[in-house]
Amino acid sequence: MIKKISLIGMLAFMVIAFSFLTSSGQDMEYKEYKVLKGDTLWDISSKEIKDPFLWPKIWKENPDIKNPDRISPSQMIKIPLRLIQKEQEEEAATEKASAVTEIAKAEPKREEQLKPAEKIIEPVKKNYAADENLIVSSGYITDFIKKKMITGVGIISGSPSGRTLFGESDYVYIKTDTPANTGTKFYVMRPTTLIRHPKTKLKLGYHIAVPGVLEVIGMENGETKAKITRSYGDVRAGDMLEPFYEVEPVIEEESPRRPDVSGFVIASHYMKLISGSYDILFIDKGKNDGLELGDILKTTTVDKYNKSRTSGLIQIINLKPATATAIVKRSESAVSVGDEISGVK
Repeated sequence: MIKKISLIGMLAFMVIAFSFLTSSGQDMEYKEYKVLKGDTLWDISSKEIKDPFLWPKIWKENPDIKNPDRISPSQMIKIPLRLIQKEQEEEAATEKASAVTEIAKAEPKREEQLKPAEKIIEPVKKNYAADENLIVSSGYITDFIKKKMITGVGIISGSPSGRTLFGESDYVYIKTDTPANTGTKFYVMRPTTLIRHPKTKLKLGYHIAVPGVLEVIGMENGETKAKITRSYGDVRAGDMLEPFYEVEPVIEEESPRRPDVSGFVIASHYMKLISGSYDILFIDKGKNDGLELGDILKTTTVDKYNKSRTSGLIQIINLKPATATAIVKRSESAVSVGDEISGVK
C-alpha cells in the first residue's frame, strides 16, 4: 500500500515538473511588450518585428485581444520570439551577403585582372516611395457624405467557424451581386469616419478602410466560400466587397514634381491628431487639382504665437478626384490635421 502511494506521488511530481518545464519553455518563446499610449498592433509589429504587415500573427498569439483595433495603454502583449529572430537572421544574412559582395568587388581574382575590363550593365534598381500593400492598407476618402450611398459589389455574410472577426488565411462566406467564379478576388472595404474639413467644417466624405483581400475558392453548403489572402486590419462579417485591381507602387524619382498647390491636411490614418515620418495623411486636393503620383508638397503649421513654420514634407501615393493620400517623407515637427499644404520652392 505504501509503495502504491509512493508511486502515485512520484508520478504526480513528474507531471507537475513536466508542466512547469513546459510552461517555462513556452514563456521563453515570447517577448512581453507593454502597450504605450497611441500604439496599434500595426505600430508594435513595425517596431518589434520590423514588418507592420505581420501584425495579424501577433493578434493570433494573444487570444485575449478580441478586437485588434482596441488595445489599451499598459496592456501586456506577447510577441513570438521566432518572428523577431527570423527578422534578425534575415538582416544578418543580408548584411553578410552585402559584405561578401563588397569584398569580391574590391579584390578581383588575379586572372580577372589580366583580362581587359568588360562593361557590365546592371539592371536599374527601383526605389519605391510606397509599395502596393501600404497604398491599399491606407484606404482612401470617398466623395460620398452619406454612409448609405456607399455600396460595394457584395458583402461578407458569415463564416464556416461562426466567428465574426477574421484575419489572414481565415475562411468566410460571401454574397455578391453577380455570381463569382473560383479565383475571383475582391478588396474588403468598410466606411469608418465621416471626414469634415478642419477649417470650413464642411462634410468631405467617408474614410474607407481596406482591411484585406479575399479570393473565391468554391461553393460550400450552397454558399460562396472565400479565403482571406491578405490582411491589413480586422476583417468583419458585414464588410463590403469591391472589385480587385492591381495597384502599382509609387516609384521614387530623383527629381519629383513639386506643384504649386495649396490646401490642407484633412485627416490621418487611424485618425491620429498628429503624425510623424512615414505616417499616412489625407489632403483636400486631388486629381482634379492637377496632382500626380509622386508629387512632393510641404506642410506648414501655425504655432501658439501665430507664426508659420514648415512641419514636414509629404509625397502623394494615391489619388482620388478631390482628395489624395500622402506619406510623410520628413517631419521637422508634428504634422497635424489642419496644417496647410503648398508647393515646395
